[in-house]
Amino acid sequence: MALSLCSVMTIFAGETAYLFSYFINDSKDGLHLAYSYDGLNWIPLNGGRSYLTPSVGKDKLMRDPSGCQAPDGTFHMVWTSSWTNRIIGHASSRDLIHWSEQQAIPVMMHEPTAHNCWAPELFYDEPSQTYYIFWATTIPGRHKEIPTSESEKGLNHRIYYVTTKDFRTFSKTKMFFNPDFSVIDAAIVKDPKAEDLIMIVKNENSNPPEKNLRVTRTKKIEKGFPTKVSAPITGKYWAEGPAPLFVGDTLYVYFDKYRDHRYGAVRSLDHGETWEDVSDQVSFPRGIRHGTAFAVDTSVVEALIANHTYNPLIPDNVADPSVSKFGDTYYLYGTTDLEYGLERAGTPVVWKSKDFVNWSFEGSHISGFDWSKGYEYTNDKGEKKKGYFRYWAPGRVIEHDGKFYLYVTFVKPGDKMGTYVLVADRPEGSFRFTEGKGLFASGEEVDSPAIINDIDGEPFIDDDSTGYILGRRWNAARLSADRLHLDGEPVTLKTARQGYSEGSIMFKRKGIYYYIYTLSGHQNYANAYMMSRESPLTGFAKPEGNDIFLFSSPENQVWGPGHGNVFYDEGTDEYIFLYLEYGDGGTTRQVYANRSQFYFTRPTEGHTWWLEKSMDGKNWRTCAEQAKVEVRSPHLAKKIGEARYLRLHIRRGDAGLWEWKIYEK
Repeated sequence: MALSLCSVMTIFAGETAYLFSYFINDSKDGLHLAYSYDGLNWIPLNGGRSYLTPSVGKDKLMRDPSGCQAPDGTFHMVWTSSWTNRIIGHASSRDLIHWSEQQAIPVMMHEPTAHNCWAPELFYDEPSQTYYIFWATTIPGRHKEIPTSESEKGLNHRIYYVTTKDFRTFSKTKMFFNPDFSVIDAAIVKDPKAEDLIMIVKNENSNPPEKNLRVTRTKKIEKGFPTKVSAPITGKYWAEGPAPLFVGDTLYVYFDKYRDHRYGAVRSLDHGETWEDVSDQVSFPRGIRHGTAFAVDTSVVEALIANHTYNPLIPDNVADPSVSKFGDTYYLYGTTDLEYGLERAGTPVVWKSKDFVNWSFEGSHISGFDWSKGYEYTNDKGEKKKGYFRYWAPGRVIEHDGKFYLYVTFVKPGDKMGTYVLVADRPEGSFRFTEGKGLFASGEEVDSPAIINDIDGEPFIDDDSTGYILGRRWNAARLSADRLHLDGEPVTLKTARQGYSEGSIMFKRKGIYYYIYTLSGHQNYANAYMMSRESPLTGFAKPEGNDIFLFSSPENQVWGPGHGNVFYDEGTDEYIFLYLEYGDGGTTRQVYANRSQFYFTRPTEGHTWWLEKSMDGKNWRTCAEQAKVEVRSPHLAKKIGEARYLRLHIRRGDAGLWEWKIYEK
């Protein structure tokens, strides 16, 4: 069981990669993309955020996005723009990031009573160099009536189509598929071996309910598909939105188990003759809905991965970051650095973002302090000194009983420090001390009490709403029900590594408490972790293998990565590790972020791979190969010979490289 950070870097996984275009929720945020190297593990791109927001159609939706790549490399996308409309949406892109102006294709405007245009699909026919666009429409009274449930009364779909070569001019709309049942969600895939076309459709009959997927096939698309279809290839559940994809000789059909609120998959190893359910073997992005899977060159996926990075997050010198999300807004709190070392700190602010990429702030959320004013004080040696108030290391803001609580370190001009509890009516403040009037220069007034007399207080709220606070040097304690005081004496968490430690944080995932603590500090940070299944205060044990998952490397100009926080984004089901990075050293720190990845049984799933070598980085040849699935760790490549560069391709298994060792005789 291990925790690692996934940085943005190329993972070579073969000549072909796969993309999945899909929507989530109500589809109004637009196009989402995921990638895979094996058809089994689908990973959301762009942090799970949209690439294209819909702007055409009555309802401005982007349901059922279907994509394909033209011979010239251009990507085309069509989609359902409304629940009841007679147009479909279209846009094109060279890179899937920057898109053309969206157009409404009036495919059914000639039919005044047409009810809808659902789930348009794209298919490029190579022999004729023509795009086929096909979709489902109900035209009341047009086709043989079928029994329907009350909720679907009057819906009797058939599949229509148009063709185009340039997405500027289109053929007349014609019937594409007219079986003796209500049919929607047609999708076509070309069999790479048999050279025929396989079409998956949904039998939409509702009385008695069918709601299953079936297969038909043809040699040439212009001759149409037989209306006699196969038996259902899906089980005793309602399924829709098929997305067929060949991965090598294996045909997958992904689909939406929409009543179960989950995605599923079936697989055929004999080109669509027999099928098996492999839903439990496939991992999908959270919230995925009807889309299309298609093959692309690996370079397309690499460019999309390289384009998106959380680093650096904030356009300023900020350290000790924490992020909370309330409503549709992310709030980032941190230490504002000045170039004066730790003796000074800048005005604290709350950075806000709607997309985790673009951040802004308005004023300060803390009042009553002049952060630039120096105060005279006498130190323990009787020496006269000048010091400043400083705001350090705000913990993750938590909401309780309609209020927002901030646990933050304040340092007084004489270097007295502690963690204090502040409260506000809004997450952006203004925050005020929960007890007393605040903090004052020596001799002015009585200070507000600290909740702990040390730095880096960090709250953690368990699933049962019990609160805890962590401190420096492995200290931890339970919080009172009102979140304002300690409930009982602090304890010292037992960790595998000793020495100076600060900036501890905790989060919970799948019943496991993860306790992250730093080793050393400043430019020599390292981050280690422990795990417990008991409670936030007991039962912590060192994980198998290396418990240090992030560390500084000054010799390689990597300073930090230091004090940070873990943010769980419910929208993407991702755990984002935010941390400070020193850059060129000193207090010019910046906020960086990476997705956390959790590996439990990945090595036991088995892998196939091949290894290439090169002397110039341009000309490559295979030097080792694992052609059959082998369940082992580590994998070995013997007798590589002379090489300057090595490149690993993973054919099957979880694409990743945890450790690479090269031995020389």
